Amino acid sequence: MPSKPKEIARFNGKGILLNQYTMKNPALKWEKLEIILYEDHFEFIFPNRKINVEIQYVEDVGAELPRRAIEVAKASLEDITYHSSIVYKLPNSDKTMVGFAPETSIYGRKPIEIFLNHVFHVLLDKKPCKIQYAAIKGGTLDPNVKWEDGKFIFVKRKSSLISADLLAVVVIKDGKPKAYNIFTNIESIRIKNKLVDDKEEEVLEIKQVKNNENITSYLYVPARERLFVLRYIYTLTKYKHVVKDLLPKTEDEIASEFAAEAFSGDKIKSELEKLTPEEQEILMALYTGISSLELPNVLNMDVDEVERILDDLIEKGLLTLVRIRKEVELSEKGRAITNYIVSNF
Repeated sequence: MPSKPKEIARFNGKGILLNQYTMKNPALKWEKLEIILYEDHFEFIFPNRKINVEIQYVEDVGAELPRRAIEVAKASLEDITYHSSIVYKLPNSDKTMVGFAPETSIYGRKPIEIFLNHVFHVLLDKKPCKIQYAAIKGGTLDPNVKWEDGKFIFVKRKSSLISADLLAVVVIKDGKPKAYNIFTNIESIRIKNKLVDDKEEEVLEIKQVKNNENITSYLYVPARERLFVLRYIYTLTKYKHVVKDLLPKTEDEIASEFAAEAFSGDKIKSELEKLTPEEQEILMALYTGISSLELPNVLNMDVDEVERILDDLIEKGLLTLVRIRKEVELSEKGRAITNYIVSNF
C-alpha cells in the first residue's frame, strides 16, 4: 500500500478561484478557504469543492491578483491588505489562479509569509542549478571561475523576527559541501544570455557587495524554477525592487499597456485637453483608490455635480459603470489617460 504524502503546511483564510470563466461570473466572491500543502501536491478546500493540484502543475506563486478580484474583495471582505496567489494549469484545462488572504488584516502578512516559505521549500529545495560564483570581482573577470553543478538549499536565519528561511546554492568542492549565499546584499539582478555547457542560455546575473567588494555571479536554472527564485526574492526578501521588472506582467498591466498604445502620444494629449480640471481631479481620485461614493466628501463637491461629471466620464469611455448606484471604475482608456497624467505632471 503506497504511503500517504507528507503534509508540509496549512493556510486558513479567505480565497477566490480565478480563471476565464469565473472572472465573467457576476456572483464571483471570496469564500472560506483552507490550503493544505503536501510534499507532492496542494489541496484547495472551498466550502463546496476540493481541488487537488500536483506540484508539477504549479506555474507561479505570488503573482498579482487581477483588479476585479481586489474590487470583489472590497465588497465582501473586511479588507484585502495582505494577499497572495498560486497559479496552476492542469492537463487539458485552463490556467487558474487561487487568490488567498488571512481572515482579517490584524494578523498582518506573517501567515502568508510563513506559508509561502513552505511553498518555496517544496518548489525549490534540492532542485539542480549551475553557478559561477564571484566570476567578476571589483570589475575584474576571474578566468578561473567555471560553471559548477549545484542545488538549492534553505538555511535557517538567525533572526527569529524573519519567518522565511534563506535560499542559497550548495556545491560539492573537494568532496565537501560549500554554500554560496547569493541572495543577500543584492545590488542588482538581470537576465542575460551566457554560454552554459557550450549552449547559450538565459541566466541570472547577480551583483552583490561582499566584504566591501563588488562581486558578480551567474546562476543558471530552468525557466520554471527561475521564476520561482524571482518570486521568492520578491515576496520573502527586502530586495523586491531589484527583480520587479523581471517578473511576468499581470493581465491588468498588459491590458493597460494595450490601452496606452491605443491612446498614446498626440492622441492621449488630445483626449486629456478635452477634460475639465474637475474631471481630471475625479479621475486621479479614483486612480488612487477612492471610491466613487466617497468623492463628494473627499473632493468637497456637491453630490449632484459629482454625478454629472461621472456621467460625462462614462460617456467619454473613461469610466465603466459597475453598479447602478453610480459605483464606477476606471476603464482601460481611463487608466491609460490617468497613467499619463501621473507620469507627466
